[in-house]
Amino acid sequence: MRFTALLILFFAALTYATPPKITEHLTGKVVSIADGDTVTLLVNEKTLKVRLYGIDAPETKQSFGNKSKQALAAMVFGKNITLKKTGTDKYGRTLGIIHYRDSDINAKMVEAGWAWHYKYYNDEERLAHLETRAKELKLGLWADTQPIAPWEFRRQPRSPSASSKSSEVPVTGYWLNLSSGVRHNSQCENYKNTKRGRPCSANEGRPCGICKG
Repeated sequence: MRFTALLILFFAALTYATPPKITEHLTGKVVSIADGDTVTLLVNEKTLKVRLYGIDAPETKQSFGNKSKQALAAMVFGKNITLKKTGTDKYGRTLGIIHYRDSDINAKMVEAGWAWHYKYYNDEERLAHLETRAKELKLGLWADTQPIAPWEFRRQPRSPSASSKSSEVPVTGYWLNLSSGVRHNSQCENYKNTKRGRPCSANEGRPCGICKG
């Protein structure tokens, strides 16, 4: 009996390994959603931009970027939340974990498949397990056959010269990923390269975050 209890405590410790250090508790109303991991709070009649700690959501120009933003908005927009501040990032944004009632919203975004666990800055086993589970169930952005992590997306070149060079090659067709509803043009690496897909028009589905559909 004692051995079983010790095992339970051991695995519980793993689940919540390396908890973030909370420096301050604040309460405020969510008045704006920038994307799936950034919100603006109204705290004591002042606005505070908050980057959700431990997660990274798709950029707005990526596939599922708008869906991720909408999912976060559905959870907290217009609601009074509790913020557990963990620090400040290099852009001056407050880093923290937001809670609505008894729900950890940062974790909920990962659990529902609308954000990645940002392992570079956070090593919690709890978030890692939630991401693995969302992948297995193909929830949210994991419905895409080749999801690109936002930190990889941000590394991709955005120079005007690269854009003009690619525009010189004509687009000869479009391909619709039936799993994600994302449209790829003939210059995209995902063109005719998804498990489920078909040719489509230039107006079907959502444009790919890379080739712009």
